[in-house]
Amino acid sequence: MFEPNEVLQVLTGRGHVSAEGVEAVRVRYRVVVERREGIVVASGTLTGSHASLMPIWLIPDSTLRLKNGRRIDISITDLVGDIAEFESTGLFSPT
Repeated sequence: MFEPNEVLQVLTGRGHVSAEGVEAVRVRYRVVVERREGIVVASGTLTGSHASLMPIWLIPDSTLRLKNGRRIDISITDLVGDIAEFESTGLFSPT
């Protein structure tokens, strides 16, 4: 039986995104945590400097550090101007 996506929480704030070999970038984030087909995933947007986000966009694996210190493994999927879209790449626990 198909179950629709269930939004578990939405996280917003200021944090940092980093990738190996690239300096960390300060960003504002909006993370939507949802259950899709029985697994918990995160996706959302990052707002920061286009020039600073570009090198991270070119690297497939990066890490978003939230304001509470929590880390989410992500991949930036699109970058338009100063706004990047991302999806989580690892297991995600909403707590």
